[in-house]
Amino acid sequence: MAHTNGSKSVLVVGLGRFGSSVAATLNDMGQDVLAVDNDPEIVARWSAHIPVLQADMTDAMAIEQIDAAQFDAAVVAIGDSIEASVITAGNLLDAGLTDLWAKSVSAQHARILRRIGARHVINAENDAGKRIGHLVSGNYLDYIEIEGMHTVVKVHTPLHVAGKTIAEAQVHDRYGIIVVGVKSPGREFQYGENDLVMRRNDELIIAGKQTQIDKFLAG
Repeated sequence: MAHTNGSKSVLVVGLGRFGSSVAATLNDMGQDVLAVDNDPEIVARWSAHIPVLQADMTDAMAIEQIDAAQFDAAVVAIGDSIEASVITAGNLLDAGLTDLWAKSVSAQHARILRRIGARHVINAENDAGKRIGHLVSGNYLDYIEIEGMHTVVKVHTPLHVAGKTIAEAQVHDRYGIIVVGVKSPGREFQYGENDLVMRRNDELIIAGKQTQIDKFLAG
């Protein structure tokens, strides 16, 4: 269910501090997000902010009812019960959802999640929900929030600047961002000199405000 504007459909299960941060970030980015929690009070609290549903995702019937397989990705953010986390992850994988991100609360929990097939196991102590929200969206290869308004992200070269030098694309004048450096496949990292050509498969390290980066990616 990926969309023409580049957004993805993401199911977020569990609206604790971590899950709600992931869901809110995805929603703010314009992704097609649905959050699910089995606590009616939590669902009521978030209903004005993000699309949310009350359901117990350890129940295979609930997975069927919301047609979980239609989503491009899912984030299992249940932290208060390892059993519920593992059963939910297993149910989603059984439903055919392959791009599964799951929060772990211990090394043993992480090992079980990996064993049943979770593609991305997140240590929530180290990975902030906002960062994971950006990574789940698929627009970023990596994302680091710096003090204040700025972020540093790693992305593939957007089509609209592919084949141009940094100077030709006027990345700073037009978008206000800085290309810190470029990593081409099979080549060493190069700093973002003005005459450096940005190729489609290159990974760009760019710095700027979130709104500027979004504008640059959108072209």
